[in-house]
Amino acid sequence: MYTIKIYKVRLQYSYPHLHPHLHKLVTPQRETDNIRQLIALRFILAMASDEIAIDISPDIILYKDGKVVRNFVQPYVPPSLEDPTTGVSTKDVPISPEVSARVYLPKVIIDGQKLPILVYFHGGGFCLVSAFDSLYNTYLKLLVSEANAIVVTVEFRLTPEYPLPTGYEDCWTALQWVASHAVDYSTTGVDREPWLINYGNFDKLYIGGDSTGGNMVHNIAMRAGQENLQGGLKILGGILSYPYFLVSSWAKKNEETLSDMVKMYKKYWLLSYPSAPGGYENPLVNPVVDDAPSLAGIGCSSLLVIMAIDDVREAHLLYVEALRKSGWKGELELADFEGYDHFFEVFNPTTQRAKNMIKRIASFIK
Repeated sequence: MYTIKIYKVRLQYSYPHLHPHLHKLVTPQRETDNIRQLIALRFILAMASDEIAIDISPDIILYKDGKVVRNFVQPYVPPSLEDPTTGVSTKDVPISPEVSARVYLPKVIIDGQKLPILVYFHGGGFCLVSAFDSLYNTYLKLLVSEANAIVVTVEFRLTPEYPLPTGYEDCWTALQWVASHAVDYSTTGVDREPWLINYGNFDKLYIGGDSTGGNMVHNIAMRAGQENLQGGLKILGGILSYPYFLVSSWAKKNEETLSDMVKMYKKYWLLSYPSAPGGYENPLVNPVVDDAPSLAGIGCSSLLVIMAIDDVREAHLLYVEALRKSGWKGELELADFEGYDHFFEVFNPTTQRAKNMIKRIASFIK
């Protein structure tokens, strides 16, 4: 299976999901090589089947021959020290052969101060976006600066090249890696990340994400209620920003009666987990379905659920209602940004609306 990316009038292909860092090799300096290989790729594509399996235009198209065309692609942003606007520093770290992350460190650190840690899962329908691209770079720097917290944003493998539950496993691997820094491995020779060791407060461990990243927060928190993190570490809180969930009634309604956004939500699940037991009623995407595990088992002390999107608010409201009825002993906080656009804080992080949301999340972390 191969992947191509479309940039306006020209094609560029890369392999970011075959190895977490390989996309860094596709740089302007290698443009000549790209053009040569692109000519060969165009010839291959001309001979390939053009039958579409799943069309989620304009974002992504999956063809029946396995070809994947991504139209929604953001430029890679390298890590840097002391961003001139926020003072936030970033670095990229390998976690496993398949998983990597970008770590964000705020500028304002008092001697001996230990900072909250937020492990962040990006959105993008499970199949788009990278922890290393421009889309999340500005947003997370502003969040880190406001919350004065360390953020570890995970570069997990994307669908459809790596169908779910691969992405869930990658996020769990990353969380366990972060937790491992709270354990004394000084005699083992295991490589450790100094920013986490020197500045991280592991009693204030949070997980967060938006859209499908919010879905991952729910599922990782459920897993943490069943399996131990390294060193017995506990998740203090989870942040679910307009989490991606499906509702049983959406699967049963006539497609013509559904909004465009709900139709798109269904397609993303079909593309990302085509073999999901139960289809649209799999508990991973429909946590309130009758046979779903009890939400009382969520393994964190508090949750912040952010609702924003009119067309899918039903799923958020059902989730909150089920959570309240489940017997879960944690503290639930709600933030309602009704009428705000999907990804509004990520696409336009410097607007007042985005700043309001960033402040709300920061207050939860503190």
